[in-house]
Amino acid sequence: MTLARGPGRRELNKADKQRRILAAARDLFFRNGYSSVTTQEVADQAEVGTGTLFRYARSKGELLCMVANEEFRAMVETVPDTGDPVEDLVTLCDPLFSALENQPENIVAYHRETVFGEPGPHRAEAQRILGELRGIIGLILARHSPRPPEAEDLQGPAQTVFDVLYMSIVRSGIDRSPGRDHRADLREHVDRVLHGVLAGRVSPDSTY
Repeated sequence: MTLARGPGRRELNKADKQRRILAAARDLFFRNGYSSVTTQEVADQAEVGTGTLFRYARSKGELLCMVANEEFRAMVETVPDTGDPVEDLVTLCDPLFSALENQPENIVAYHRETVFGEPGPHRAEAQRILGELRGIIGLILARHSPRPPEAEDLQGPAQTVFDVLYMSIVRSGIDRSPGRDHRADLREHVDRVLHGVLAGRVSPDSTY
């Protein structure tokens, strides 16, 4: 009988360093904001050298992606089912809005790093999460479609809805007007996309 071999000391040591780096980056970004934190501060709090830090995250942007990915990965693990497509999509984005309420600077920076940052494994993971988010939007659209659609028929509409959701969230992070209900704004934008700007407009050929 062969017993399964557990992780060795080297693997455990690497996992511990990564855990400490993640915890330190999360704490510092949350308390001080992305722009005020340096990689040296993260390394010092994690009790590792900067050379070690850069083996786990090669830049401050990668550190931010590593932290935020942990939070947003759960967003693509379930598909909301409220019975209404607009509410499904707003519910899907709720973790992003909750994060925006608590740490707007970090979330705006996360979106910037995801789209424009330097290549790295944590940025690639952030983009993968966004890709899965598009896939879930397609599932929600398919669920509420009046007839069973082909998968390729929903790629374009899912991309359009994703673009509206994503830009609404980014805009919410930039525009922090007191008292503004950003979830209500998102709901209105999504409703407009799903049901049409001119859905209730009378055709010029209509007879009265």
